[in-house]
Amino acid sequence: MSEEVKQTVEQINKLLTELKSVKETEKMSDPLVDKKFDKMAEEVAKLSEKNATVEAEKKAMAERMDALEAALNRKGAADKKDEKADAHKKAFDNYLRSGEIDRTLKTMDGGIEVRAMSTDSDPDGGYLVRPEFANFVVSRAFETSPIRQIANVQRGSSKSLTVLIDDQEAAASWTAEDGAASNSTTPQVGELEIFAHKVDSEPQATVEMLEDAFLDVEMWLQDKVADKLARTENTAFVTGNGVGQPKGFMSHSNWAVAGTYERNKVEQLALGATATLTADGLIGLQNGLKEVYQPNATWLMKRTTFGAALKLKGSDNYFFSPTLLRDGQAQLQLLGKDVRFCDDIAAVAANALAIAYGDFRQGYTVYDRRGILVIRDNLTNKGRVKFYVAKRVGGHVTNFDAIKIGKVATSV
Repeated sequence: MSEEVKQTVEQINKLLTELKSVKETEKMSDPLVDKKFDKMAEEVAKLSEKNATVEAEKKAMAERMDALEAALNRKGAADKKDEKADAHKKAFDNYLRSGEIDRTLKTMDGGIEVRAMSTDSDPDGGYLVRPEFANFVVSRAFETSPIRQIANVQRGSSKSLTVLIDDQEAAASWTAEDGAASNSTTPQVGELEIFAHKVDSEPQATVEMLEDAFLDVEMWLQDKVADKLARTENTAFVTGNGVGQPKGFMSHSNWAVAGTYERNKVEQLALGATATLTADGLIGLQNGLKEVYQPNATWLMKRTTFGAALKLKGSDNYFFSPTLLRDGQAQLQLLGKDVRFCDDIAAVAANALAIAYGDFRQGYTVYDRRGILVIRDNLTNKGRVKFYVAKRVGGHVTNFDAIKIGKVATSV
């Protein structure tokens, strides 16, 4: 092709030379013709220069091809090339058939190089594999005390609930015929005021968290706080000291004289041997409760304490076992009465108040001033949303004869 271009350029140059000669001979002078003539001469010069460049590159390519052919024709070069190609073919064929790579054969000697994608490395494919989120949240279960299920729950609209206490009796005596009645003791009525105390919490979350989280963070936080408030009040119903919180039934003082009733105190009965339970102690605690309260009586104890009670045994058999109902469901019972696990009661140890037994429907009153209050505050701290959750509740023993406390002995 470059030869044809060369011939064309030569013909054009010859034509231009003839035109120039005619022009000089005839002494023609036309500016427009002169301009076209000069432009034509310039294009021919460029074409001639380009043709020279192509010829030079063609010559260099031919020289490189000659050198490469000479190298390949040297002794042993072709054999080495064939050996490398055969080794590579064999290694690749083995990889396709078995998936195994010959690590002893280097890539430069015909071995194969496999660059695999992997989920273990983010740049090599890990970014392409996304985890799948479950449509549920696994929560940890916290043990608590189910006092509301067995206590007397009252609701009101005032800061406190006043309960009348009728725990005294009138005097009576025998009188002879025509004898005058003597003055007798007139019973007095007392009152007990149960105050509604406040328990609250204030979790918060950023606006971005509420907007971008894949679950309903607001509802999740409220549920978590509600659960914590419930467990906090349950603890107070059992062990609360009554100062800014409910008064727990395990926090009352013992009667000064065994078997002698005292208002605002709960009788404590010994459970037996040092730092442990005994069957005699459990039987004594149950029978310390008056018969009028026995039909609805319930045991309250820690889960581990119930296990310790079931392990009590004689020489060849256990004393107690859970009672099986007719439908096959196990009902936790001890000495014929239901058992409720109460995690806020102390474990069995020397001098510990480890078990409560009684009719809690009559013995303990829970006072709810209101349900749970939730205030959503997105103004106080810009960019964060606060959830103020509060509840007002009180609790107190209202029948000091309907509950008995079992105390583990420090010594026999």
